[in-house]
Amino acid sequence: MIQVRVKPGVEERISGFFPWVYKPEIIGYSKPPQKGDLVVVRDFGGKFLGYGYINPSASISIRILSFDKEEPINQELIRKRLEQALEYRKRLKINSNAYRLVHSEGDLLPGLVVDIYGEYVVVEFTTYGMNRLRDWVIPALIDLLKPRGIYEKTDEYVASAEGFREKGGVIYGEVPEEVIIWEYDLEFIVNIPQGQKTGFFLDQRWARRLIRSFVRPGDECLDVFCHTGGFALSMKKAGAGRVIAIDISELALETAKKNAGLNQIEGIEWINANAFDLLRQFHKEGRKFDLVVIDPPSFAKNRASVPNALRGYKELLVRGLHLTKPGGYLAIYSCSFHITREHLLEVLASAGKDTRRQVRIVAESFQDLDHPWVLQMPNTLYLKGIYAEVL
Repeated sequence: MIQVRVKPGVEERISGFFPWVYKPEIIGYSKPPQKGDLVVVRDFGGKFLGYGYINPSASISIRILSFDKEEPINQELIRKRLEQALEYRKRLKINSNAYRLVHSEGDLLPGLVVDIYGEYVVVEFTTYGMNRLRDWVIPALIDLLKPRGIYEKTDEYVASAEGFREKGGVIYGEVPEEVIIWEYDLEFIVNIPQGQKTGFFLDQRWARRLIRSFVRPGDECLDVFCHTGGFALSMKKAGAGRVIAIDISELALETAKKNAGLNQIEGIEWINANAFDLLRQFHKEGRKFDLVVIDPPSFAKNRASVPNALRGYKELLVRGLHLTKPGGYLAIYSCSFHITREHLLEVLASAGKDTRRQVRIVAESFQDLDHPWVLQMPNTLYLKGIYAEVL
């Protein structure tokens, strides 16, 4: 196995269980590595730090899978990690038949995402190195889960950054285009091939449940970036009166309408529009709502995009505060690690000042428990939600 040495000082972070080694931190190899090679990471003096896989051309060159010298990377280790992930989810007793089974670094399997939708499995390989281990991953999933089918999703941005190409699609059994899942007392249609992420925002399960706490009978509610209607349907189920749901994706809205019919829910107005434009229009018209939910896509895929992302959040929050009735509630979310909880609070405070609206924070939420995060790696805590009462 190729030996890799890192610069002095880097070992402190790695020995604290941080699983990434950046390209500039590497000072030498025992022989030139190829993309996806398994490596032993050592400190400047040669002391063992961990086993990982390498992509010499990527900015995050090494992802460590094991910090135990007696636990090298092999087929048995991959199987063991998958078994541990499954056992953890069983203990959670999630009130749904859809959940995340493997959350990449959160389950000590960097570069791998596995979501379960009833009898079907969706996998995504996000690194070259983990993609090289697919022949260990897929058979283990089949054996452990006995699924009817496995679908592979691909992210062009991620694949391009890592330098690999996979077609994706059905890789085992049969997977229908649409699958029906249940969550608490609602059912949802999931379009696996065309849906965002792996088909559904499983990480917002907790938030969808929490949002019901802020709905009073007959409330007028607004769901911005509604996707397939998770928040809108949850608000109606909690007793909301009129609900307006906005999304720019026609496919997402068509699925949302199907979801409303599936649950025999009426009274939601689905609008296909650019959210920024429509919020400006609503503000000019003097529209007001008892509850405003804003769950935008990731505006910040890297640190350099944070300033522009914060400007986007500022505009959304200014519009959202104008549209929220006194005594009403505004919820804002970020699904990017680079947009922190502190960022959201600072931008909300600034928007409150600009709009002359006083707010108090009444709740916060994070990704649900089947998306665990690792203390030594802050990057694994990416989803944040802030719930504000507008006074």
